[in-house]
Amino acid sequence: MKYCFLFFFFILFLNQAHSDNIQLFHADLIQKNDHNDFIFLIGNVHFKYKKYHLFCDQAIYHKKNNRLYGSGNVQLQSEKNKIISKKIYIEDNFSHFKLSGGVILSIERIKLIADTINYDLRKKLLKAVNNVVFLFKKLKLTTNMLEYDLNRNKIFYKKNSIIYYDDYTIHSKEGFFSPNEEKAELKDGIKLVSKNYTVHAEVLEYFFKQNKINFNRSAVIRQNDKSDNFIYVKKALFLIQKKIFLLEKYISIHYNEKIIKGKYLFFDQKKKYGFIRNFLLEDLKKKYFLMGGYGKFDFNNDSLILKENPKIVRISKKNSFLIYSDILKINLKKNSAYSIQAFSVKSFFLNESIQGRCSVLNYESSNDYIQFDGDPIFWFQNYQITGKSIHIFFLEKNEYFLKSINIKNASYIEKINSKEFNQVEGDIMIGFFNEKNILEKIFVQGNINSIIFLYPKKLINKSSCGILSLYLDREKKIRDISCVEQAYSELIPISEKTPNKFLFLPKFSWKEKEKPNGYKNIFVYKEIKKYRKENHLEQEEIKKIIKK
Repeated sequence: MKYCFLFFFFILFLNQAHSDNIQLFHADLIQKNDHNDFIFLIGNVHFKYKKYHLFCDQAIYHKKNNRLYGSGNVQLQSEKNKIISKKIYIEDNFSHFKLSGGVILSIERIKLIADTINYDLRKKLLKAVNNVVFLFKKLKLTTNMLEYDLNRNKIFYKKNSIIYYDDYTIHSKEGFFSPNEEKAELKDGIKLVSKNYTVHAEVLEYFFKQNKINFNRSAVIRQNDKSDNFIYVKKALFLIQKKIFLLEKYISIHYNEKIIKGKYLFFDQKKKYGFIRNFLLEDLKKKYFLMGGYGKFDFNNDSLILKENPKIVRISKKNSFLIYSDILKINLKKNSAYSIQAFSVKSFFLNESIQGRCSVLNYESSNDYIQFDGDPIFWFQNYQITGKSIHIFFLEKNEYFLKSINIKNASYIEKINSKEFNQVEGDIMIGFFNEKNILEKIFVQGNINSIIFLYPKKLINKSSCGILSLYLDREKKIRDISCVEQAYSELIPISEKTPNKFLFLPKFSWKEKEKPNGYKNIFVYKEIKKYRKENHLEQEEIKKIIKK
C-alpha cells in the first residue's frame, strides 16, 4: 500500500512539475527517502516524455534539481529511432540527455556508436564524443567528436576523422556529411588512400550517390608503389563510376621522369582518350620539351597529337634544338621507344648553327637520324641546302652532336656576296660534320652540275661529273674540290658583262628571305623560365599540403 501511494505521488509530482506531461508507465519498485529529495525506481523502468520512451533497469529522480539518472540496459526510443547505452542523465526539464557507456544510436539508415552522446532536445542537436563510429549505407566514419544537427540533417565532425567507403580510406581533421544529399565535405589535412594511389588535399567534396569527388583547391595524387609519380592540381573533378576525370586551373603530372603541365585536362578512362590545354611536357632524362596550345591523347593507339603552335624544344649548354609546326604527332611503342611526326614545319633550329623548314618531319627514337620531307630547306649561316628529302644523322648515343646530312635531289648553295654564289646540284649529297657541329666535307653523286667561283683569279669553274668532293676550311669556305667520272670542266672569266647563264645553274633559287629568324625563340626561353619558376612554387605548395 505504501509503494502504491508513492507511485501515485510520483506521477502527480511529475505532472505538476512539467506541463509537457512526463509519464511513468512502469517500475517494479519505487522508493523514497524522507530525509532527501531522491526517488528510486528499480526494475523495468519505463518513462514517456512527448514522443520519447525511456527504458532502463533502474533510475534515480532528484526532485529538487529536477534531474533523472538511469542505468542498466538504457533505451531511449522515438518512433523508428532508438538509442541504447549503459547510463543516461537527464536535466533541464527533460530537454537535455546525456548517454554514456557503449552508446548506440539508430535513426532510419543511420547508426551512431560512441562512448558518450549529449542530446539537446530543444535545439535538436546531438554531440557524440570519443571512439565515435558513424554508419550510413556503405559509408563508415570514425572520429573523436561529432555533432548531428537533426533540424538540418547534417553531421559535423572534428579531430582526426576517417571515412571508409568502397575501396577508399579518407583521413581529415574536420568536415561535414549530409545524409539527405549523401554528400561529405572535408577540409584540413585530407588524405585519401585507395589501392593504387593516395591523394593529399586541402578541401574535398564527395557525392556518394553520384560517386563523384570534387577537389576545389590544391591536391596531390601520388602513385602508391612509386611516390615519384604524382599529379598536382588546383581543381579537379572525378566521376568514379563513369571513370571520367577533369583537372582544371593548373595541372602538373610527374610520371617516369617526365613532367606534363597544362591548364585543363579531360580523361575518359573507359575509352582511354582525352585532351589537355596549354600542354607542356619535359622529359627529364632526354632533356627535351614538347609544347602546344592543345593536345589530344589516345591510349588505344598510344598516341599524342599536339596543335595550336606545337613545338619541340631541347636546350642545353652545348646545343639547342627547336621545331615549330602546325601539328605534332607522337606515338609510343614497345620498350619506351617512340616516334615523332611534325606536319607543316614552319621552322626548325638544330644545334643553333642550322635552321630551316619543311612539310613533314619524322623521327624514330630507335634511329640515329631525323628525316625531313616535302621540299625541305636548310640554312647553315651562308649555306643553303635543298632537296626532295633530307636526313640528319647524329653521333651514336649522343643526339647533341651531328654526324652527317644526306640529301636526295640535292642543291647546295654558298653565298659569297649578293651577286655571287657557289652552287652544286646532284642526285645524292652527303655532308659530314666535325666535333664542333660544323660542316667540313661534302660528297655528291650522280648528275652533278656545279658553279664554283675561284679567287683571286676572278674565274668561274663550271663543271659536271659523276662524283664530286668538297672540303671546307675553318671559315666555312671551299678550300678543295674534286670532280671525277665523266668530268667536264670549263673556266669562265668574271666581269660585269658575264651573262647570268654562266653565273647560275638553271634550278638556282636563293631563298634567304624565307630563312626563319630566332626572335621568337626568346618567347620559348621565357616560357621555359616561367615553367621553372612554377615548378619551384609547386614543390613548396606540395610540401605544405602533404605536411598537413
